[in-house]
Amino acid sequence: MDSNIYGEYVFYEDGKEIARSKNILTKFGKRYITEYLAGQAVTTAKDIALGIGSTPATVNDTQLNFEFYRSQVNITSVDIQTSQTTGQSTYGVVYKTTIPVDVSGIINEIGLFPNITIGTTDFASRSISSFEDNQSWVDSSGNYPSLVTVSSPKIGPYYMSMGASSSQTKEYFYDFNLDISGYSANDSMTLAYYQSDLNLDYIFLRAYDSNNNYYEIRYPGETSTQYTGDSAIGYKVKPLKLSNLYTSGFTSGTPDKSSIVKISIGVKAKSSGATTALLDGLRINDEDSFRTDYGMISRSVLTDVITKTLGKQMDIEYRLGLGF
Repeated sequence: MDSNIYGEYVFYEDGKEIARSKNILTKFGKRYITEYLAGQAVTTAKDIALGIGSTPATVNDTQLNFEFYRSQVNITSVDIQTSQTTGQSTYGVVYKTTIPVDVSGIINEIGLFPNITIGTTDFASRSISSFEDNQSWVDSSGNYPSLVTVSSPKIGPYYMSMGASSSQTKEYFYDFNLDISGYSANDSMTLAYYQSDLNLDYIFLRAYDSNNNYYEIRYPGETSTQYTGDSAIGYKVKPLKLSNLYTSGFTSGTPDKSSIVKISIGVKAKSSGATTALLDGLRINDEDSFRTDYGMISRSVLTDVITKTLGKQMDIEYRLGLGF
């Protein structure tokens, strides 16, 4: 935390404060504040984003570990308080947003961003699926996958469950237009899921063009030999560079990166037995070409996670204090 500039996030439910979490002000945040004071900021609008990631916050962070919801700041105010004892004043800015009742998830990280409506490209970080609408996904026989609540999903109320028998694969398809021509090999695709057993060989993602050629990327299952005991089983947030998609050796035909019209996701079981994977979220992340004036201003990883439940509104404030 800077000695002269400091901040924290304050969470309210039903009008009552339920938690506070101090932040790390990133180097892009310091740049943004400097440019704002100089009258050079591209936009004054801001967003507050929620995520499920738990990697420690650093000054070099450009985005959340895994963002699942973003809300525009709707109230900005000045907070000046003077001590009756010392006569000294503290100065601050408060940014407030409201998370609506239809959003649910586990909040493990939170960040403040400049609003990126202005000047964005089609190749920014974006969510592809939270896997909650199972009727968007269909297998080759026209069947929809099951939704389950076991093992506590972190994004929304449901996982999408995918099972495969021994040495077999299972694949579901989703009509989704995605131009990936502007994403480089250094950008990434991140999958959030729960590994239910030790029979998972890998989860695969395919990006099909209009000619049914496709790129493929594989997320290998984890084994007990990588851990102590059975901790291979559990919740995973796995990023893979798009170099794994473009040069994986699993590409079929010559797909057109600018004309992806369908994606699929599937699981393959090991010969040792059947497997089930519970899918929670999928994102594509711009890692190497973001604009510095749109970089994340602040990030905080919560000591105790907060559950945003369906049917309850949550208000969040970011309080930026100026020590002068």
